[in-house]
Amino acid sequence: MKLFLQQIFSSVLKWICEIYPKDKKTILIGIPNASFYNDNSKYFFEFLWKKEDHDFEFYLLTKNKKLYDKLKINFGHHIIYAFSFKALLVYLRAKFVLLSNGNGDIFPYLPTNKKQIVINMWHAITFKNVGYLSKVNVQGKINLNLNYFLVCSETERQRMMDAFKYSKETFITFGYPRNDIYFGQKNRQKAAGKKTTILYLPTFRDTAPTEFFPFSDFDKNELNDFLSKNNVEIIIKPHKRDSTNQRLVDIVKDNPNIRIKTSVVNDIDIQQMLLDCDILLTDYSSVYFDFLLLDRPIIYIPYDLEAYLEERGLLYDFDEVTCGDKTLTQKEFIESIKNNLENPAKDELRRKEITERFHLYNDGQASDRLFNFIKNHS
Repeated sequence: MKLFLQQIFSSVLKWICEIYPKDKKTILIGIPNASFYNDNSKYFFEFLWKKEDHDFEFYLLTKNKKLYDKLKINFGHHIIYAFSFKALLVYLRAKFVLLSNGNGDIFPYLPTNKKQIVINMWHAITFKNVGYLSKVNVQGKINLNLNYFLVCSETERQRMMDAFKYSKETFITFGYPRNDIYFGQKNRQKAAGKKTTILYLPTFRDTAPTEFFPFSDFDKNELNDFLSKNNVEIIIKPHKRDSTNQRLVDIVKDNPNIRIKTSVVNDIDIQQMLLDCDILLTDYSSVYFDFLLLDRPIIYIPYDLEAYLEERGLLYDFDEVTCGDKTLTQKEFIESIKNNLENPAKDELRRKEITERFHLYNDGQASDRLFNFIKNHS
């Protein structure tokens, strides 16, 4: 009943929004689930905050009261609480609405692509099947209620056209604002004595929990000894549904070189974690497409590839678009770490090839391109 009433309320507000006069200089930015300050929403908002030579009014909306109170300290009136009269007025008059996921980013409101220009900045160069290509949870018409959809390359645009059935003109190839921080960061110098950091970011699985270090020859003590001798640490950022995974808890227990990164308030910035790590460890997570811009080693653990292809499916052939060692045993995993420590450039040419395929730009100017687009449509 509550959900039904919410839908009625949002629909009525959407109708009012469609007849309410719009201000061409007002930008409303939603954040993932209207609760998490991250992704393209965060980075484009902060771009606008730092950019002084414009006459736009811009606002970031959240339904998370604790987050609202926290952000308000730094950003003042630019942060609006979803359940406030001010948020309602901004929603009604905003000409531009920017999202990172979907309609829920500005809950309890609904964007209207009839009177507003709705730009979905999206949240990944998607690897797994989505939209009409997804094998799970597809019911009826998929409607992200948008005018424009941000992508990073022609390769991505083609596949997202297949997935969501939008026209070619819907997609704007500017790159992601969140990736601007990577520009110029390839050749950083690691401080003497600092540990090599491996960031372990597995993907979310629809039907089963993730198996961490899923090796038949897994030996916690052997792995820990290897990490200690080579001054390496592994930081694991599990999906929130895997954060209480008992195997993961057991692996981390009494292991100083492997730890879990979690947050009660969901304020973890994956982009910063990628920037700070030396090697990425993943499976089918699209996060590695972003990491390519740093030209650093990637190791894959595709332990359930066949099952994953059957249950969810991938938009691209796994072997064609990956660029690093595929490890299925602890022996292979340790050997891969050794090789990448000795020669971080060993897969450099392959990384360059895949980077050029999935990133039209690598110049740190995605936010500028998006902002210029908004100015030209105001």
